[in-house]
Amino acid sequence: SEGQRVLHILQTFPADVDPPEGGLSSDVPLLEASVHAGLLDWIRADGLSDLRQHLGSSGRPVVVVANHLSFLDTLLLVAMMPVSRMSRMKMFVSEHLLKMPILSTIVQAMGHIAVPFKPGAGHNDFELDRELMAIRQLELEEHVRSGGYAGWFPEGRMNPGDSTEVGLFRAGGFALACHVDVEVWTIAFFGNGMCWPRTSAAGGRPSKIGVKFERLCESSWEFVSTAKGGPGLNDEKEACKHLANHAHERVQTGITQLFTEGIPAYQGGRKAKAREVAINQPLLSSAA
Repeated sequence: SEGQRVLHILQTFPADVDPPEGGLSSDVPLLEASVHAGLLDWIRADGLSDLRQHLGSSGRPVVVVANHLSFLDTLLLVAMMPVSRMSRMKMFVSEHLLKMPILSTIVQAMGHIAVPFKPGAGHNDFELDRELMAIRQLELEEHVRSGGYAGWFPEGRMNPGDSTEVGLFRAGGFALACHVDVEVWTIAFFGNGMCWPRTSAAGGRPSKIGVKFERLCESSWEFVSTAKGGPGLNDEKEACKHLANHAHERVQTGITQLFTEGIPAYQGGRKAKAREVAINQPLLSSAA
């Protein structure tokens, strides 16, 4: 199937690099069934069991936000989310993905929403078509209002620099969580840019990847309320900033932890050194 061919790309590790003992638990049946022991042994996933047990347990629609390092981010998100929940997820994705083999198939099949850039915008030019973006934000908001799930990368682009530093989270996207009371989860990705560099057409480099799932809140309205130390919903601009800043802080803390505990960093211009470190450093076991 198309999905199996996609995940096969992620399994292209060299035969002379032995995977560690253990690996990720069977909490990811979709990924495990498709990739078996290959990719699983190279991923540390903190909070995955908690995600699978408690995602949506508040009874509210769900918003998932993550830092952005690589095209691999979307594939891992799809593979690790509970299958029954993933079918309800719509994400904001770059229009560039609609031009990429395999990824474009996934994006269109899942009904993800492309972020519209102005005509002529290049890969490093991020000027939005604001009128069309407003329409698409309403589309995503209505999807969530009807009980669907939403996901996006609040940095607005892949991190072009030091992967240990999360870029600024744009507050505007969090208006959705002010208009609709949602459960909010954060994902910290680390090491994805080693496996699939942002400037490469395809990935597959041997890499150690860290992922950390955390629930920021069960209710976005309660989280921004004055009773909880927030600005309140009456000041939407500040409420959006409050959510964005706390989500950013949670992701940054997760990345710092993953880096401190052994997942190697990656920065443009240091590919050879980063790859050597990735192969030679001790592997980490998965954590719940």
